[in-house]
Amino acid sequence: MSTPLIWIVIPLGFTGVLTLLHNKPKLSSILTCVFTLGLVILALVFPKDLAFVLPDQRIEIPSSLVLLNRTVQITGENLTMVALLYAITLLWNLGNSVFKVSTWFNVLSLVITALWVTALSVIPFLYAALLIELIALLSVPLLSPRGKKTDQGLLRYIVFETLALALILLTGWMLSGISAVPTASPLLVRASIMLLFGFALWIGAFPFHSWMPMISQSSAPWAVSFLLAIMQTALSVFLLTFLDQYAWLRNLPQVYTSLRWVGVIMITFSGLAASLQKNLARQFGYLIMMETGYSLLAISLASQGGLPYLAMLLLPRVLSYFLWSWSLSGIRLLQLEVSLDQSSLSGIFHIYPLHSMSILVSMLSLLGFPLLPLFPQKQMLWLIASQNAPETIPFMIIGGLGMLYAILHLFGLFIRNEGNNMSPTPQKEQAKLVVPIILVLILMLVMAIAPQVILPRMLEILAPFTRLSLP
Repeated sequence: MSTPLIWIVIPLGFTGVLTLLHNKPKLSSILTCVFTLGLVILALVFPKDLAFVLPDQRIEIPSSLVLLNRTVQITGENLTMVALLYAITLLWNLGNSVFKVSTWFNVLSLVITALWVTALSVIPFLYAALLIELIALLSVPLLSPRGKKTDQGLLRYIVFETLALALILLTGWMLSGISAVPTASPLLVRASIMLLFGFALWIGAFPFHSWMPMISQSSAPWAVSFLLAIMQTALSVFLLTFLDQYAWLRNLPQVYTSLRWVGVIMITFSGLAASLQKNLARQFGYLIMMETGYSLLAISLASQGGLPYLAMLLLPRVLSYFLWSWSLSGIRLLQLEVSLDQSSLSGIFHIYPLHSMSILVSMLSLLGFPLLPLFPQKQMLWLIASQNAPETIPFMIIGGLGMLYAILHLFGLFIRNEGNNMSPTPQKEQAKLVVPIILVLILMLVMAIAPQVILPRMLEILAPFTRLSLP
């Protein structure tokens, strides 16, 4: 028994059982939720030293396993991240049992999560690029179900992820003998540029962002939110791995400057773009883009104490994505004919008050609005940025105001009692749709009022990165 066996091999093996139960979606969903819940709890309670002390003996659990001639290692320091990734899968599988996005959602979501865990654990870690490409390919059936025409945004997503793979692998090849290369070598400059472009393609940074709002608009909100939530969480940690592994990268000021300005541009552009959108799903895509910008900003301020706030952003951000997608998917379940164009959602507050307000709360939370769970972290990031890079603040203000305008405009549409395309006899908000919303809202309120109760555990995500500048 080893930790990779528990959190990688067994989950992948369990998908075989789920495949056999493909024609029994309800049973498959129940088993997936129970199984992923078990993985989350086990990761949270597992001893950090990977040893169980019994009255007469000490049982140590190996942290590594060889898979396909590559070593995969999950230490005690990695378990919080593992728990978070499987918690995302658990939450979205709970929703899939209600909204029935795809008959293969249970299987594919578990495979994708296990591959993300592998990508963050494989040694040498550059092989993670191959796994991330495989994840992108496995995402296609969720984003474009059988019988649906493949969207242009999805094609762009696959193309950009493939180009990123090539650039990352080429960077790794160039750096194979990095120990013998002087710090000022042109090789490092070229490697830095290629690495920057590779990550820009991966995360959908401007100007490679177009696929993100496009797939948000064309695909089911539930599937899109799951894939982007787990991708954004994992890639943030993966970027930290790069910085932690390569001293020349970690100690190069231009790297942090580039990350900072890429992040600021994403925050600014996404806010302005969202203010011009007429489709709610496209606005969500730009919100995701803005959150990626904040992640890059936090990483760029590592030496100034930004990394703890990156870690503390992750869980509230996931809950906000979940609340947004659950509320919107609930409306679409109750109103089959409703589209995601804002005009069709006019006056929806009077029909589905809880669902519509939850959409707005989730968006305001991602914006960092006061009394919501992302406010303390973003307030501190703004403070650190104002002290160490004050030139970025005007651009961030512009982006924030643009996103705030978009949300306020949406609020006005929701409360307007005219011009909507709703059914004259709409279904009422059902208990199975309402209860999860209330529970998530309560949890978000607890995080906002007393963040020290839950969020410090997230700081354990930073434990493996001992070479980075931590406060």
